[in-house]
Amino acid sequence: MSKILTALSSLALLVGILSPLSASAASATSRQGALETQFQAAAREYRVPVELLMAIGYVNTHWEMPSAPSLDHGWGIMHLVDNSRQDTLHEAARLTGVSPSQLESSRAQNIRGGAALLASAQGPNRPTDLEDWYDAVVKLGGQLFAYQVYQTLEYGASRTLPSGETVSLEPQTGVAPRQMVASGYSASSTSTQRAEYPRAVWVPANPANYTVANRPESNPINLIIIHVTQGSYSSAINWFQNPDAQASAHYVIRSSDGAMTQMVRHEDIAWHAGNWEYNQRAIGIEHEGYIDDPSWFTDAMYQASARLTAWLCLLYRITSDRKHIIGHNEVPDPNNPGEYGGVHHHQDPGPYWNWTKYMSLVHKYTWAQYVDNRSSGFSASTNWGTSSWDDQKYGPDYRYARPKPVSDMAKYRFWFPWSGNYAFYAWWPSDPGYNSRTPIRVYSYDGVKHVTVNQTKNGGHWVYLGTFYMKWGQYTGLEFSRWTGAKGYVIADGVKMVPKSPARNP
Repeated sequence: MSKILTALSSLALLVGILSPLSASAASATSRQGALETQFQAAAREYRVPVELLMAIGYVNTHWEMPSAPSLDHGWGIMHLVDNSRQDTLHEAARLTGVSPSQLESSRAQNIRGGAALLASAQGPNRPTDLEDWYDAVVKLGGQLFAYQVYQTLEYGASRTLPSGETVSLEPQTGVAPRQMVASGYSASSTSTQRAEYPRAVWVPANPANYTVANRPESNPINLIIIHVTQGSYSSAINWFQNPDAQASAHYVIRSSDGAMTQMVRHEDIAWHAGNWEYNQRAIGIEHEGYIDDPSWFTDAMYQASARLTAWLCLLYRITSDRKHIIGHNEVPDPNNPGEYGGVHHHQDPGPYWNWTKYMSLVHKYTWAQYVDNRSSGFSASTNWGTSSWDDQKYGPDYRYARPKPVSDMAKYRFWFPWSGNYAFYAWWPSDPGYNSRTPIRVYSYDGVKHVTVNQTKNGGHWVYLGTFYMKWGQYTGLEFSRWTGAKGYVIADGVKMVPKSPARNP
């Protein structure tokens, strides 16, 4: 357990609350950097754990001090909010004696305001274990916010700010996030509905923030719009649940691990584009982060978002190109021709969003995957020889083996981005001396399926093997077997897998 008394003792040595700073302590303080010193000073003043205060700041902004408020009107590192549902900005001003404008603009004062709010939420009791502050963090931002904060405490965080200052939070023990919200559920979500996308959880937006419809019957769905929240994952979800927000998106994706929440059903029209014509035919996807801070755009987020976008493209037959997958900054202003970003001229996803990387991932999950005998997804024993003799081969060579009643397979491993139907094709060079009854085993979700092909014919092109329901994940999709009564070499060359339809209700 991380003990607050230990933390306070460390603070005492560092900043001299028990005695003047020695020369060595002063040197250590200067090495820490200004931001860590500001966190420590605020933690000491309001008797809150510095680790917890830093974790809250990291979840909110990755320790940046944004110059503008977040999506839900939260200011600064400590996300001091001033909206119709919550007003922690003015409460922090009352607790600290500092004006709201100072809390908005001064990093040190903003951190003081966050510390004062945390102390107020906890009350007079100051527990010695970080875990015992969990309920106070829930009071500040909800269960999902608390989950993110305690996840940060568990794994730690470190980054170098644009100023060159390096800030670190060491991993803490005994602070694992509570499992009840680990997948992303919000405390205010009591619906028994499931998300339409298999990897999302369902937390509904307030009905005042979207239009009930019957898409794609009422309006075609042929566009996907990429957004950035300008705030944390939990703050965006909370905002879309606020009836005064007058905004929503279909999905929100978390930066750290790609976890996602669906908030509006596909059939309904979310209010996200600032252009009604675009809203009517689009799916809106929000990504946690800030457009001017690339640290939010993680591989986990790109991968998760690309899988979702690919799934939507297949589900609604949306062309997976940049004309149909666009940024919010590409949405026309409906009132001013030639201007973009919707009616409010939004710039997200911003200059650090890597469109080349993102679209390549989308194509990976919407287009065919190929595995041949030289791919990393292929494996076979040394009993399978290698040859380049037959010109009908796929790639530079192929594998072959004599038939024999043994379990000695040539295996093809694929990544299945969702549970759904996939069509399989095989390529082999044909020859009268090859096997006429080559057995293939397909490991579908419904059990092992058996296919037999004639490799004396149909060489030099893709041969359809069948469409099978596969579970998402990476595993062996099919195997070529040597166990056949027919004579002639068994050939293992190329295999192609093509996604056909994602599961609507997995």
